[in-house]
Amino acid sequence: MANDGALETLLDRIPPEVAETFTPTQRAALWNAVKPVSWRRHPVNIRLSFPIIGGRYFLTVVGGPEKRSSERRVRERTMFPLRTAGNILFLLGLGGAFYLAAVLGIVLFSNLIEF
Repeated sequence: MANDGALETLLDRIPPEVAETFTPTQRAALWNAVKPVSWRRHPVNIRLSFPIIGGRYFLTVVGGPEKRSSERRVRERTMFPLRTAGNILFLLGLGGAFYLAAVLGIVLFSNLIEF
């Protein structure tokens, strides 16, 4: 295991009579279930936080080569579906903002270039 010290710290929190019954396979499975997520640097890493009425919200976009297994991708697709009300509203709002910016840009640009 990559970090035996961290696993021992975790096992110290479990009652000794329970921790002693774990087999090496169970210890490995326990560690895999609770080990810290290690995010590496991504080529695209945009993190924004902005105030909206009632609180602060964040937006994170990360991108790079896919390194997740196919099983993990299937599991995450089930846990975090793309088609949710929040995602659809966000995409509609984003599309509307781009449309509004384009219309305003055309109006402002056409007023600057009058022949």
